[in-house]
Amino acid sequence: MIQRLVRVFQLIERDQIKIFGVTSTQCYCLLELLKVERLTMNEISHKMNLDTSTMTRVIDKLVRDQMISRERQEEDRRIVVLELTEKGKDVALQLNQSIRKYYKNIIQNLPEGQVENVLNAVFLLLNAFDKANPNCC
Repeated sequence: MIQRLVRVFQLIERDQIKIFGVTSTQCYCLLELLKVERLTMNEISHKMNLDTSTMTRVIDKLVRDQMISRERQEEDRRIVVLELTEKGKDVALQLNQSIRKYYKNIIQNLPEGQVENVLNAVFLLLNAFDKANPNCC
């Protein structure tokens, strides 16, 4: 049941994201930058739980699509700082709104009086995921 739940969320959420012309990974990069405005490549790689080399390929496409700007620090050229461009900020805000609307719709379709029970169960499930894989997400 958990495997099916994860798969359903992945497929439906992916459908919500792809209409914006980005992949799920690119979407979550944009959303992370929307939260904090600036991140280094190492920080975003850690948050996304991906190698820096993988993250570089993801970021390259977002830079090419003018959604993210990439800048090397003058004091240490090894450090690359990422920021959303205006276009990236617009797309990230739209993605955030679309995903929130999607999850709100799911919650509205739960049986009346069961929302709190479901959210408590999800909280327990997330804690179990965290314990089973402490290096993730």
